[in-house]
Amino acid sequence: MSRIDFSFGNAISHYSKTGGPGGFLWKYALIFALVTCTLQALAIWLQWPIYEVYIRFFTEGGGDIEPYLDELTAASNQSTLRGLLIMPLSVLVWVAFEGANQRRYMRSEGFRLRIGADEGRLLVVGLIWIAMFIGLYIGLIIAVIIPVVLGLVLGEDLIGVSIIFGVVFMIGVMILALWLCARLSAAAALTVRDQQIRFFESWRVTKGKGWTIVGAWIVLMLIIMLVYLVLYIAAAALGFGLIAAQVPDFGDGRFPEEEIMAAVASPAFWGPMLLVLFAFFLVQAAFQHIISGPAALAARTDEDWAGADLAGEFV
Repeated sequence: MSRIDFSFGNAISHYSKTGGPGGFLWKYALIFALVTCTLQALAIWLQWPIYEVYIRFFTEGGGDIEPYLDELTAASNQSTLRGLLIMPLSVLVWVAFEGANQRRYMRSEGFRLRIGADEGRLLVVGLIWIAMFIGLYIGLIIAVIIPVVLGLVLGEDLIGVSIIFGVVFMIGVMILALWLCARLSAAAALTVRDQQIRFFESWRVTKGKGWTIVGAWIVLMLIIMLVYLVLYIAAAALGFGLIAAQVPDFGDGRFPEEEIMAAVASPAFWGPMLLVLFAFFLVQAAFQHIISGPAALAARTDEDWAGADLAGEFV
């Protein structure tokens, strides 16, 4: 057993050095994917009137949506109200999995979902994050408006300068937002660690570690983008093959619309495609846990934490 230090490499791979019972990642990813699929199925069922109108638009409408507009509006209003029912369940799922996620990092626990005090405190942290993101979104809007105003003030002769300034300003705002998120990213880990709501305390814990966290996030996001690209290519190839198997003309470069729609609606097509969708959910769940690692490592290596010496030891 040896103490793990905060470094770029350790931040990226921290998910594999948490200690505790084995099998956490695959259990987390599998249960998360199953729950997410269930929620998606429930959402589709609640909003089925909209999908039904679109299906008839494609299969019966011949590409003309105008006759279906009134029906689509009524179905949308009805389904929107139904869709609101899914929000409390989605929030409940998020806090349950985030609680399990952070207890693994901070207490080396095995995978277990529950709704308790940790989850209640994490809900408050999540609400603070929502408020922060609203503020960042407003800042991004301002970043878009400023070059437009400059262009109007400076005139056509200096429109190029205003565009360049706007692009640079927007990039700066995005980098600043990413850095701010990194500095505050340990909030959930600290909240579970201290069993008290901790948000802005993350600023102290991540001092001197912000850019390392940002770098780790970028590397992890590039990896997940590559994985998603492979999955998208596999999904496209599978979908093309499944349609071609049911529509002989499809392979010859012809696209008979009715036959293609019938093939897409058949279980022979959407059955295998649902398995691909499930694979996406598995990857998403694993990534959700892994990308929490850098911030959690910053919290576990906090020198001012009384349990830092004990918590800093891993298998």
